[in-house]
Amino acid sequence: MTDQYSTSRNLSVNDFSGGELGLPKGACGLLAVAGDFKLSAVLKAARCLQYRGRTGAGVTLKSIYKDTNFFNFHIMFRSSDKIAELEQVLTTMGLRILEKKDMVQRKYYYEYDLPVIMHYSIIPPSPEEMMFREKIKDESLYIKTVVARFNKQFMDDARIFSSSRYNGTFLTAFELVDTIAIYDMPQYEDRFYDACLIHLRWPTSQGRGLWWGPQPISLGEVAGVHNGHLSSDMANARALEQLEIMLTVGTDSEAIFLAVEYLLRSGYSLEEIEWIICRKFPQEVRLMAQEKQEQYAKLMSDPLLFRMKMSGPATAITLVDDVLVGFTDRDHLRSFSVGVNDKIALLGSEQRAVISAAYFMHEELKMFDPEAGRIVGFTVKNKAVSKLDYGWKKND
Repeated sequence: MTDQYSTSRNLSVNDFSGGELGLPKGACGLLAVAGDFKLSAVLKAARCLQYRGRTGAGVTLKSIYKDTNFFNFHIMFRSSDKIAELEQVLTTMGLRILEKKDMVQRKYYYEYDLPVIMHYSIIPPSPEEMMFREKIKDESLYIKTVVARFNKQFMDDARIFSSSRYNGTFLTAFELVDTIAIYDMPQYEDRFYDACLIHLRWPTSQGRGLWWGPQPISLGEVAGVHNGHLSSDMANARALEQLEIMLTVGTDSEAIFLAVEYLLRSGYSLEEIEWIICRKFPQEVRLMAQEKQEQYAKLMSDPLLFRMKMSGPATAITLVDDVLVGFTDRDHLRSFSVGVNDKIALLGSEQRAVISAAYFMHEELKMFDPEAGRIVGFTVKNKAVSKLDYGWKKND
């Protein structure tokens, strides 16, 4: 027995992650909704995307923990032998564990090959202690910092896959129907939700394997889903690293979500974020007004922003606090459909998923497919959803 193996399951990290032949072919399915909706309708609609890929399915529910006064960690442990040790690590990071409970009924551990999946109620340190430890005053930023550090340091042993005060992410290395069953998601049907993100299929790039890689990828108040594979993944990662933003899951998707968060929090408008991530072709730049050309050239001259370009086939949907944004690559190599009315906004990788969700919700929508490289944005709070114009900035 070596450190490479789990003492409780006797599986190598590679075998636990699916092995060399464990990664199925296919394409990711995406579906997101914001506003006033029923969870059962969205889950039912998303199942029509299951044919795109067999392995890996996850759901993020915004505001599921709306009424709690603490942070909610969902943690998967590759071995039960490590739980006590890693709980102590959280304590040494200044986090106080109020309560913990198993998120999965015992019978599913016999039916499926699962890691141990736990829910923790977490209290961050006092403002004074946060300043002493990390020179950080904001609780959410502190949580995000220590979670990223934990995930990177212990990536072969555990993953904190949800760490929000308000939101919850639920994922498995199986199909969506299995994810729903394993977490008994019907029990959450009558909870309050502002938004929901669903992803089907394990990501294209290797990351840390079948359990460490499934989406939605969630870190603090950021969550995202992505379809495609980016040739720009290394450039994207380097830009974030220079900003001291850690990548812990190891997929190309993670860099997109964290870049969008950085740009939103830095006060860039939706139009500027579109320019940075979905770079324009030269002929498009020539058609822009002179003032816009100069603004665009200034952004492109920034060495960090220049590295955030998304190259390759991709559709991505990212949730940052109360803001939901979606976009495709500039070549339109991945499909993207949007449906809206005065109650909800639906975004998906296929029209039929959006239309199915509207059907199950008994809603009529205005449907459109955004043009190549175009960004769409919505705010959602207390179930009220609003479409954002191009000039909108998060700090307005």
